[in-house]
Amino acid sequence: MLNMIRIAAAVPELRCADVHFNAEQLEKTYRSLCEKGVSLAVFPAFAVTGKSCGVLFEQPYFLEEAQSAAEKFAAVTGAVPAVFGAVRVIGGVFAGGIAVAQHGKITGFVVRDHALTVEPGVYPAGTVFDAGVRFAVNFAGDLPAVPAAQLQIFCGAEAEIPGAWSARKKFGESVSSTTGCVAVQAFSGSDESTGDQVYGGALHIAAAGKSVAARPSPARGAGEIIADIDLDPVIAGQLKKSFVPVRAVMLDKLPQSRDLSYFHNPAHPFLPEDPAELADFCRESFALQTIGLGERFMRCGAKKMVLGISGGLDSTLALAALAMVCKEYALPPDTILAVTMPGFGTTGRTKNNAVKLAEVLGAEIREISIVHACSQHFADIGHDPAVTNSVYENSQARERTQILMDIANEVNGIVIGTGDLSEIALGWSTFNGDQMAMYAVNCSIPKSNIAAMLEYAAGILPGTAEILQDVIDTPVSPELLPLDENGEIAQKTEAILGAYELHDYYLWHLVHGTSDPEKLFQLAKHAFAGKYPDAELLRVCDLFMKRFFTQQFKRTAAPDGVQAGVVSLSARTAWQMPADISGKLWRK
Repeated sequence: MLNMIRIAAAVPELRCADVHFNAEQLEKTYRSLCEKGVSLAVFPAFAVTGKSCGVLFEQPYFLEEAQSAAEKFAAVTGAVPAVFGAVRVIGGVFAGGIAVAQHGKITGFVVRDHALTVEPGVYPAGTVFDAGVRFAVNFAGDLPAVPAAQLQIFCGAEAEIPGAWSARKKFGESVSSTTGCVAVQAFSGSDESTGDQVYGGALHIAAAGKSVAARPSPARGAGEIIADIDLDPVIAGQLKKSFVPVRAVMLDKLPQSRDLSYFHNPAHPFLPEDPAELADFCRESFALQTIGLGERFMRCGAKKMVLGISGGLDSTLALAALAMVCKEYALPPDTILAVTMPGFGTTGRTKNNAVKLAEVLGAEIREISIVHACSQHFADIGHDPAVTNSVYENSQARERTQILMDIANEVNGIVIGTGDLSEIALGWSTFNGDQMAMYAVNCSIPKSNIAAMLEYAAGILPGTAEILQDVIDTPVSPELLPLDENGEIAQKTEAILGAYELHDYYLWHLVHGTSDPEKLFQLAKHAFAGKYPDAELLRVCDLFMKRFFTQQFKRTAAPDGVQAGVVSLSARTAWQMPADISGKLWRK
């Protein structure tokens, strides 16, 4: 079971004060949503009457008919709960509230005024209903009264003004982010009276701080949005927050989503999908790298930032960040000491890109070949250099780290680590080699984000665009094995591990609470839509899980590093797990 539910928010057709017509439209919309497999249907406040009834809310006959119409609609509900705005008289007082109906009856009626909760089945705003998924019923514009709910539902009937949609969207994203819930909003539509104001019919669903379905307002007429919601990250997010349990009104369990038709499932979840948002995201990531590294550099009293440059994605990203530190902190460009250390698998393309970029940025450059030192080391330990095993590869990584550390001692500098989040997740580094540094600047940036960040950097670092594009186009490789017969890179990481975009996809879902391998396979199959054979999706998922759990020891011993991305795997603060933990459960 995928543990998913399908949520709908809808604005039916409305005639103000025509309560029986409105009940029919609620029924029509509800039945249509049920045919689409929804688990929960949310409608605006005052969905039975309309908001603009004025003094009619003082008419007993009208209120009796309105209550009758609400019960008539409730009578057609089945296993799928309906949350909709209704009115009634409670203790002789008019109450506009929100009804929750399931299996043919109104199970609960939520009101804003706590003083009205004197009748059975009447509850205050923020009441939590438990249908296997806990959802709280709120009035739009109110902060959640009870944060311990997996869904926060907001029913509203507020008129539109300029900026209202933006505010509602930000509100839903903020609530979902801060409470770890899914936030659902439904507002009255344009069928309300336009005598003095217009109602816009805004609909919005947000999860993990992001919009997953939206109907921007103002909009004309009826409308609906549907989203498939993965409950695992919602449950995981709330477990992290350790909310105090609350007493809930019990309902029958919500039906599960029958497929992934309405699941917001981007193949690159670490990156915003909107180009404008992507540019701002890259700006923020670089700014965090700049401040984190800049403050660490200034506080430790160092004179040089020592960086090993290879012409690959990671060291290029780090070099760009270092250039931004120099600019932000008014440091001379040659505060950067860029060291290129060609070895047995270094190509002219990568080395030239590394050196050219360092020259353009004004860094001090040193070239130190590791070939002689490693050859001597092989002789010292009795290793045959024709055997290109882990000894052959790791000795090169450790030699480079030793050079950087010793140079840092010589020049009163700090060694800047270049390893990215994807490599840290997979343990794709040499222990006490490139795994180690004095400060890690890329440790929260996944491999699949780096191209976008370098494209952004090309726009703010003059003279770098052509070099950065060639770095992006170069195959990912540690260049630790000899070149092929054409002098080109023979060791291509993605040919061994599988595509980094798959590893990053699995990583995103794992850290957000979805770790069932079978479920991850189904989600990846949907996200990548035939790009990879099923066998490759399964192979990479299993390899990811194997390496993720067995390589925790490298994360446990990792250096400090700035969190400049949305995920951290720091064993100190973010991913606390024993290094010898068993990962058997995650390998099926």
